[in-house]
Amino acid sequence: MPETYDTLCSVLTSSFRVPDDLIHPQATLEQLGMDSLALTEMVLILHERFAVKISAEYTALGRTVAEVADHLDALRAAGARPVAPS
Repeated sequence: MPETYDTLCSVLTSSFRVPDDLIHPQATLEQLGMDSLALTEMVLILHERFAVKISAEYTALGRTVAEVADHLDALRAAGARPVAPS
């Protein structure tokens, strides 16, 4: 999970300008200032980075950063291979 979690944090800070000090495993996406449009964009970015399809149920505003990272890890373990960062 550390690599996935770190990549997710990087996406949150670089693409959505979430301050580093606000991001922690139990922070919800809503607490980080994400809205439905930002979540849609995040799904596209994560799809590109990890080559996995994320269902809307795992990108709800009430999900925590750790839950999203765990879900990405589960998808990757199921057979998807990560895409090299661009």
